Amino acid sequence: MKVVACLLAGLAMVSLAAAEEEIASKLINKETNGTWFVQPEKPKAKHIKAAVPGDFAFRIKAHKGVNPWDVQASSPVAGAINEGDVIMLNYFARAEEPAEGGSTLTARIQLASAPYSSVLDMTSKITGEWKNYCAFRVANASIGENKSSVSIHLATAQQVIDLGPVLVFNLGKGYDTKKLAICDG
Repeated sequence: MKVVACLLAGLAMVSLAAAEEEIASKLINKETNGTWFVQPEKPKAKHIKAAVPGDFAFRIKAHKGVNPWDVQASSPVAGAINEGDVIMLNYFARAEEPAEGGSTLTARIQLASAPYSSVLDMTSKITGEWKNYCAFRVANASIGENKSSVSIHLATAQQVIDLGPVLVFNLGKGYDTKKLAICDG
């Protein structure tokens, strides 16, 4: 719970919604928000001390793949998402060794199994500084409990990426997205 409190404190600086409601009750990945599973497992991701909520991150060495998902990090999402729900993704990242010309990553909330269809896609330019990357969307499909995950495609270039905590919120249908104006990814 201490890690969740630290994560939410960091998020409060980024999200206007945190000041207006009990956002913790909207978190749908609270058991896994500090967990990344990296595929393939070689080279193995390293746990590192980091200046992010929770004080640790995963360092992932990626190579340019045939497909962007040939190297990916994923984190399970336990909560259900219904078509029409406003969902918000926040994750902490930095490029320890950026790709030539800069690192750009795509993060998705998607089905955890085939056909891997997505209800949120965001593409972000990742800098060498720790940053919270944030996006929200209205879900265009429903995904049941324990059937989705966050996936970040890393095989876009030769690069070393550090990933910190990841937070997924389901704000429900009809949520006033103007409250999320600062979350523009």
